[in-house]
Amino acid sequence: MVFLSLFLTIIFSPVPAFADSNQKVLVIPVSGEIDNGLSFFLQRQLRRAEKEGFSAVVLEVNSNGGLVNSAQEMKDALLKSKVKTIAFVNGRALSAAALVSIACQNIYMAPGSEMGAATPIMLIGSGVKAAEPKFVSAFEAEFGATAEARNREPALAKAMVNPNHDTIEDLCPKGEILTLTAEKAFKHGYCDQITASITAVLRVASLENAEVENVVPTSSEIIARYLTNPTVSTLLFTIAFWCMVIEFYIPGFGIFGIVSIVCFALFFGGHLFAYMAGFEVMIVFVIGLVLLLLEIFVIPGFGITGISGILCLCYSIIQLYGGFFEAVHAIGYLLLYTTIAVTLIYKFAPKIGLFDKLVLKKEMTAESGYVAVPQDTYSDLIGLQGVTLSICRPSGKAKIGTERYDVVSEGDFIEKGEQIMVKKVDGNKIVIKKLEV
Repeated sequence: MVFLSLFLTIIFSPVPAFADSNQKVLVIPVSGEIDNGLSFFLQRQLRRAEKEGFSAVVLEVNSNGGLVNSAQEMKDALLKSKVKTIAFVNGRALSAAALVSIACQNIYMAPGSEMGAATPIMLIGSGVKAAEPKFVSAFEAEFGATAEARNREPALAKAMVNPNHDTIEDLCPKGEILTLTAEKAFKHGYCDQITASITAVLRVASLENAEVENVVPTSSEIIARYLTNPTVSTLLFTIAFWCMVIEFYIPGFGIFGIVSIVCFALFFGGHLFAYMAGFEVMIVFVIGLVLLLLEIFVIPGFGITGISGILCLCYSIIQLYGGFFEAVHAIGYLLLYTTIAVTLIYKFAPKIGLFDKLVLKKEMTAESGYVAVPQDTYSDLIGLQGVTLSICRPSGKAKIGTERYDVVSEGDFIEKGEQIMVKKVDGNKIVIKKLEV
């Protein structure tokens, strides 16, 4: 009887705690700005959690928001994930971070935390303006659909985006954006429980005996996230572009060319590493840049080459920055940086030896033997005919009578060998026009 009693006790006794040791939990930090680098990092970790059989993924959220398109990518990945997803709001989950949190299956909040305030804005240059109503409406619907997918009241999620809602009793009056404290979120179903730490979250979720792995971005991901920051990437692009333009005006290959190549490499390298753009976008960008440079330095006037170059550049920039509004923001910063750079160059270039090849410092005085060309030197050429000896775009050479002269057209492109006539003379500038046959 003693052995029978012992056997029955072993069979029917509860499973000991160490039986859960096969459970694994991945803790992912979602902090700072919600950007493309963070989106790539989260998506990679979710794929890894599925592949390696993790029991749950916990997002430790403390963010004031960020880029809408990045938040949407993170939301989509969380809704599609086959692994249990938990958001632990440890501070703030505002704006885009609120959407990420709502997309998780469970939400826990630390005391004093808050979630909401998600009205989208547009960044134009260095300023901020309210997003267009259609964009607000689309973002509002996305919040509502995400909440509904996780069995939460969609009206509260929509109120976080659009102030044009009915008064929500004990929460938010009409005309104001909803922000939930931990206590209010718990009361209205947007927080499963108020907990003080990740350890408490795991205990409530019955994962206290799971093996916990805290992941952090690799050094490469941190660098890529920094390089793809809209402000940093736009600064890199501006420096690279203008250093390349300056290099074209300076004979040989020097420091400006090296700086341009390095900045372009960092600009594209960060976006390629973060999977924000493929090689095809970089190829389109290079094609656009080449076409634009040909239009500026080789082909006269402004036509299909320049237009095609601008279109290619615009398309690639929109693809790189993930959307039209983000691209406009980047271009606004580009113009701002360019204005600052031009102002600084204008003020300090004459004093810096690096710019000696671009700036004429030598004074050509009469005492040094320099003599100005008399105003009427070529006045006798007015009305005479000749033939162009080179392409005029608009400057070139022409033979008038028996002499060769440096001439300039009125702005039109004149081929070599065309019959021309001197229209006017301005100092030493001989202005010609093409004769119509």
